[in-house]
Amino acid sequence: MLNHLYQRRHFLQLSLLATGLAWACSPANKPSSPGKVLVIGAGIAGLAAARKLQSQGKTVTVLEGRDRLGGRIFTNRSLGLPIDLGASWIHGVRRNPITKLARDFQLTTLPTDYESLKLFLDGRVLSPNTVKKGRKLTEKLLNAAIAWGERQEEDVSLDAGIQQILAKKQFSAQEQQVIAWWLNAEVVGDLALDLDQLSLYEWQEGKDFWGDDYLFPGGYDQIIEKLAADLDLRLEEKVVEIKYGNQEVVVTTEKNSFSAAAAIVTLPLGVLKSNTVTFQPPLPPAKQQAIKRLAVGLLNKVVLLFPQQFWDQQEIIGSISQNPTNFGYFLNYAHYQDKPVLIAFTGGNYARRIESLSESELVAVIMGDLRQIYGQTIPNPQAILRTQWAKDPFAYGSYSASLPVGVTSSERDILAQPVDNLLFFAGEATSRNYSGTVHGAFLSGVQAALEI
Repeated sequence: MLNHLYQRRHFLQLSLLATGLAWACSPANKPSSPGKVLVIGAGIAGLAAARKLQSQGKTVTVLEGRDRLGGRIFTNRSLGLPIDLGASWIHGVRRNPITKLARDFQLTTLPTDYESLKLFLDGRVLSPNTVKKGRKLTEKLLNAAIAWGERQEEDVSLDAGIQQILAKKQFSAQEQQVIAWWLNAEVVGDLALDLDQLSLYEWQEGKDFWGDDYLFPGGYDQIIEKLAADLDLRLEEKVVEIKYGNQEVVVTTEKNSFSAAAAIVTLPLGVLKSNTVTFQPPLPPAKQQAIKRLAVGLLNKVVLLFPQQFWDQQEIIGSISQNPTNFGYFLNYAHYQDKPVLIAFTGGNYARRIESLSESELVAVIMGDLRQIYGQTIPNPQAILRTQWAKDPFAYGSYSASLPVGVTSSERDILAQPVDNLLFFAGEATSRNYSGTVHGAFLSGVQAALEI
């Protein structure tokens, strides 16, 4: 989440972007010959592909297993305001295609200032200088771990590299705690995998768009609604089999069967890993191996609506505690909406563990953190929302933002490759440059449509 400490991606000015990439919302200059295409999945990758194909004169049907559009873009309004339980930000607004869509659709966006941070250690606020020093030490630690890793003959985990450097450095107990917080917030909270799962060689894979991160106070689903306009959308059509061959694709859902000349598969990597969708014939061995080797990260949120605001005005509230079930950081959503709302974030294995907690257990854990900071008299939340992306049968995880030990970006290229000129693949996990992002998913959908 707090992904500006360490640039894991560097901006690349793609020639496709320079020419406008034939945006999914814009009409094609020269429609191609008609042909029917199925798009599996109505997340942003699927909608971008469908819009582009339709602009090229194709007949397109989008099949979505959920009872809603958007996939892992999910805006919930049950608390009386829009809350994004999935994707929240445009990551890097300069030349980002989602920025262009927001501008074209005249949507309001607001920046997040990650420098607006107050960090507490066992309930005691740390000075800004202490926080900044910890941030610099963390960056130096990561750089040293990378340098050490480059001298190794084979890939190891990012944690192994960090431990090598920590063993040689003398940090105070407080410095170690602050460094651990930054690593959790910046790396685990961004990539959604624990440090011992991340490849030291490849954890920085991909590119960045420059600029600040902006969120949608009115909900990210505004983008989805605009992209979905005038498309042939079939909800609650959960795909169980994809059969391809003889210049035809037949997609069977729990209710119906659909046929077309080609299909774009935008199923999340977690769903592909689950084998809940059967491919007939089976996908090529290299693609099966890529699905197996690539990792799905997990980031979960807990949204808390309180009777009144009792917390600081900073946009980010961080908490370091001896409690091993510490959430770590909160987004002050009252800064963006006139409602007393905090959003707690957690990634990696701890995000998986909390999915098994009851709602009351989860509230007790979070309130333990908050009461250590703000005192025992603060009220319990009036209502909460929680995500359980690992249990979601249409996702089985959050996103694939980075690579596990021993895996390279070439696996993403294999995942994206068409099969027999009949099956085409899109989604954030297929994006070598922008994995784990909404813009990566969007661009992959447009690319798959262009391939057809």
